[in-house]
Amino acid sequence: MIKFRISIVGSYPKPISLGKVISRFRSNKIPKERYEDYLKKETSKFFQLVGSIGAEYTTDGMFRWDDIVDITFSYLTGAEKGDLMRFYDNNFYYRRPIIKSKLTSNMEYINYLSISKNILVESKINTKLKGVFLGPLSYLRFSENNYYKNDDELLSDYARETNKVIREAQNIVDAIEVHEPAIFDKGIKKDLLDRIPKIYDELLESIKIQKHLITYFDINTKRLDILFNLPVDVIGLDIIENKNKVGNIYRNFKDKNVFLGVLNTRNTKLERPSSIIRFVRNAYNKGAKDVLIGNASLMDFIPEIIAKRKIKLLGKVRSTYYG
Repeated sequence: MIKFRISIVGSYPKPISLGKVISRFRSNKIPKERYEDYLKKETSKFFQLVGSIGAEYTTDGMFRWDDIVDITFSYLTGAEKGDLMRFYDNNFYYRRPIIKSKLTSNMEYINYLSISKNILVESKINTKLKGVFLGPLSYLRFSENNYYKNDDELLSDYARETNKVIREAQNIVDAIEVHEPAIFDKGIKKDLLDRIPKIYDELLESIKIQKHLITYFDINTKRLDILFNLPVDVIGLDIIENKNKVGNIYRNFKDKNVFLGVLNTRNTKLERPSSIIRFVRNAYNKGAKDVLIGNASLMDFIPEIIAKRKIKLLGKVRSTYYG
């Protein structure tokens, strides 16, 4: 029997009804209590969905935030929201952080994680909750620096201050999920890449819970050696969009815990269960110690109904091969 576990990463598409509630709340047309009630309702429904497929790990769906960059404003101060920027080659945009003063930790996010954990407990499912954070290199790439003298200072402050928040988060969640898609971006100088291991040491110092590092979209196989040597417990890779590179990717799997992004969250086509199992089997054949599977990236790029079908497909794969 091929063993694997399911992990849902990043954001889940906001239902249309929730989107309307968020818009009305931001326009001061409904009270905060009603807004929180809707968030609780939709978060609970999301937890029931991931619980129904036997997921080992999940985020809270990130319903409170517009995107993966937006979440940083709830755990860091020192930046303001700037212009809308395109998120890679997707029809999806984020607000660029404009750094205007020294980055300092903000514990607002801890309160939100506590709320989500309480909803999860009330949902009575055994899935473990992950706290979501943006990786330091990706924060650097997505933001505009109007304060720091150089990238090293920015990265160091980001890592150190975010570490303070993660230390508090580990008292609430079972794991953290660090999104670092920028590690494969073009145009990153070698000296900056060489700094990444030290920055991650600062980011994850004294963190005892599971640490999942998630990357997605196009993989630069020449940087896999950097990725697989970072101090994390699980390395996540977008396998479904890099099928032509799996030969080079699998070479790094020996004795590693890996997350395979097997669901393409940028198109509506449903994957074949047999293809998903083949990815898992090949990962083990190349020496992987443990394999998790799930959505390859954020699910904001597809309609909610498609995202739900894809998540349920993971449950089908699990039941087919686990009985």
